[in-house]
Amino acid sequence: MYLDDNPDYKTVWQLAHNWAGLDPEKTDAKAIPPVLREYIIRLVLAIRNRVVTARTRDGVIFENNSFIFFFVDVYHYFKTMACLAWDNFDKPYLNSVYVKREEVINLSIKTYCDFPPCWTPKRLPYESITTKENKNYRPANETEDRIRCQAIASALWELDPDIHPNHIARSKILQRIGNGAQYDISTITDWIAELDPQKNYRKPGRPPKPQYVIKFEMIPQSKK
Repeated sequence: MYLDDNPDYKTVWQLAHNWAGLDPEKTDAKAIPPVLREYIIRLVLAIRNRVVTARTRDGVIFENNSFIFFFVDVYHYFKTMACLAWDNFDKPYLNSVYVKREEVINLSIKTYCDFPPCWTPKRLPYESITTKENKNYRPANETEDRIRCQAIASALWELDPDIHPNHIARSKILQRIGNGAQYDISTITDWIAELDPQKNYRKPGRPPKPQYVIKFEMIPQSKK
């Protein structure tokens, strides 16, 4: 099969380990190191949001947002949600989902992240050389905080796609668990903007009074 021994394809499990500088054969799936967790979640988020195309030996998954495809992908929906929401890293599953070199490189450029060593381009785009996390006036754990905030936002939008990004950014769950209290609300909304399932339909201006499927507390509008 074209996925076998193809240098342009790696599984999420393989690539995340290469990114983290770890051996994929030695990791205990029940004791994932924080640096590896960050790269796995980064890839799974990109897959769930269709920024990176994922495929198994049976074909492409999460191909579109249609109701029919939801039932086709229901197994993958729950497996990836378990990873994002509950830190349940299923090694056999993650080792069965492949991503493509070109798309991962584009993801790294767009998100100002380092390239995986196995797929580092010979010529680096100018904008990718200076990363946001290397600026010493930013919190040291900004990259990890951003990934965590994106994971929380993605999980909340799975439950209710109508939640406004500003309300997610101000939610106490993101402020506390996502460590969002260290950042301006505008910074957090920038982090999660591309994940917003309603991003093409939201109206500008002050978000409406929330009437959501789920209930969560928010910090006052005046803060940050």
